[in-house]
Amino acid sequence: MAEVVLDANVIVALLYVNDSQHQRAVELSERLEAEGHHLVLVDILVFEALSVLCRRASQRKTAPPELATAIATMRSWFDGGEVRFLAHEFERCAGAVLDIVTASAGLLNANDALLVALQREGVIDSLATFDRGFGTVADFSAIS
Repeated sequence: MAEVVLDANVIVALLYVNDSQHQRAVELSERLEAEGHHLVLVDILVFEALSVLCRRASQRKTAPPELATAIATMRSWFDGGEVRFLAHEFERCAGAVLDIVTASAGLLNANDALLVALQREGVIDSLATFDRGFGTVADFSAIS
């Protein structure tokens, strides 16, 4: 089966049990694995998820995420070689990223636009995401 990249919103939901999408993320990842897909973690998306979790940990007064636990999990992913490093692709794809952000009228951020560019080139396969913005991109393979 295909490789499926986990978007930052799915990573956040998997790591943060009080996230409104937590159960959906668990079910999605379990379904994809049961279908034989290989789930892929990408550096820029893991760090984007970390940024979201940090913001929630500092701003939520009730039930903030367990930041230390999330960081320990992420560290184990990096130490275990489970994260694919693609941040270097920004340099090569800078023009395409800017064009995609422009074409989406800002609906897609820079990380999202890089994923679109990389999928168009065949570098990545599908993306597991809850972000509806990808639905506006022609021929983009997203799973939710």
